[in-house]
Amino acid sequence: MGLDSSAELWLHLLLVPELKKVHWFRLHQELGSPDAILGASVSRLCAIAQISQETAQAILRGPEAETLAREKDAIAETGAELIPFDHPRYPENLRRSSAPPPALYLLGDLRPDDRQAVVVVGSRQMTQYGKMACQNIVAELAGSGLTIISGMAYGIDSIAHESALRNGGRTVAVLAQGLAVRETTQRQEMRRRIISQGAVLSEFPMTAAAERYYFPTRNHTMAALGLATVVIEAGEKSGALITAEAALDENRHVFAVPGDITREMSGGTNNLIRAGATLIRNGRDVLEELKDQLGAILRETSSVGVARGSAPADSPLDPTARAVLERIRFEPLHFDLLHEQLADSGIGFGPLSAALLDLEMKGLIRHLPGNLYVAGTE
Repeated sequence: MGLDSSAELWLHLLLVPELKKVHWFRLHQELGSPDAILGASVSRLCAIAQISQETAQAILRGPEAETLAREKDAIAETGAELIPFDHPRYPENLRRSSAPPPALYLLGDLRPDDRQAVVVVGSRQMTQYGKMACQNIVAELAGSGLTIISGMAYGIDSIAHESALRNGGRTVAVLAQGLAVRETTQRQEMRRRIISQGAVLSEFPMTAAAERYYFPTRNHTMAALGLATVVIEAGEKSGALITAEAALDENRHVFAVPGDITREMSGGTNNLIRAGATLIRNGRDVLEELKDQLGAILRETSSVGVARGSAPADSPLDPTARAVLERIRFEPLHFDLLHEQLADSGIGFGPLSAALLDLEMKGLIRHLPGNLYVAGTE
């Protein structure tokens, strides 16, 4: 896929290693387009971005012609797209963050409703407990229509992607390397499946190998893409904690699954809870905490009809929502009892959670303390 002249200007900025995200963002806020940035003087770039003359000169000089040509060839050969900051498909959550990349390399598809996303991260050396917790939580979140974001690493990340795929949900992988870097057969297959139901993203040049210092940058971008970050098993020095810290920096929710106090892989998550992260037991806990944000996004986007499940309050209910409402029309019911009563109808945790959220947003039910649901708004 060829790049137009505008995309080439964005690629010019992306390939200048001296241009850090914070510098680019200052320049963009003041000057706007790549045209304006590349047309500014050295002194003005220095003043706006608070950079040295050498860095400003590197920005204006841009990458070597050979470097630019190799990058364009790699984009074409992999079938990737370049999604600049001003592109309609640039993720809205990331656009509103404190340090968005100038552009993203994309394989797959980004959708407006991917804004309703949760980041799920954890240890590469997961236990069976962590694996089961991840599978259950992601099944409920993906089944409720949320996009699952993770880093496609071994362990919890891979389980998060797998569970989202298995439950028919969307998932996005954010890499700490270029999209043209060769993968193992196993990771190639996972990437193929993720692309079929979501996207694989990177902010790094196409052939850039994973470097240690890339991971904190990737983790910040990943955290900014979601409304919240869920940490499932992490040692006290786990990279997942960097993602949690980045989420806090971006004013996002941080959730943690409690673990066995005798296990090393529980140290990081238990410390997060001690420090104020929200303890969660299942996906419903996450949905409950995020319901106001999800409702705000639905209201914000419903006028253009792009949000998943966006519909006016008086629109017809789908069969699942009707079945749920019928059950609680005359008396309050606990979530677990609702799930038990509706299991024979094939309504699982995810669809039930999604239906309850939809009904609550439409004002047809209320969520009471103790995880009880009752019909009506009074």
